[in-house]
Amino acid sequence: MGRKATALVAGGVVAGALALGGWSGYQYLEGQVSSGCVLRGYDATSVVDTASYAENVFTGRVVESVEPRVDEYWATDVYRVEVVSALRGDVRGTVFVPFASDERPARRLADGETYVFATQAKADDGYWLMFQGEMTPVDDGQLLLWKAAVALPREGERES
Repeated sequence: MGRKATALVAGGVVAGALALGGWSGYQYLEGQVSSGCVLRGYDATSVVDTASYAENVFTGRVVESVEPRVDEYWATDVYRVEVVSALRGDVRGTVFVPFASDERPARRLADGETYVFATQAKADDGYWLMFQGEMTPVDDGQLLLWKAAVALPREGERES
């Protein structure tokens, strides 16, 4: 077999291995989430995991839904929220929070209800970007969980 034929065979083997590896990786990730779930770098169903990635965690009362918005092909509702207390970060006053429910049909936040918001700052337009999945009105048990979670180091601040 000549050098040209050997190179073609080797290239075919490498391409096949890459294709198989990509397919296997896809199958692995597909098995980790159910249909319709959003892939995140954290588990949005875990208070501890969500808090570890959030810059700000606060309780806030929803004043009103301000506007629907499409941000990079993702539809959200923007809410005006009065901050009740900051558990992490320096959040005060009234902030605007986009929220898109992972559930279908999408669930909206209720005016007048108080929720725990875990967010990342979004400096370009002054909004606070939601950083968690399920949202239910806050109760004492939920608040205790969030307070314990924000007392732990944030992702990137943890010792290896």
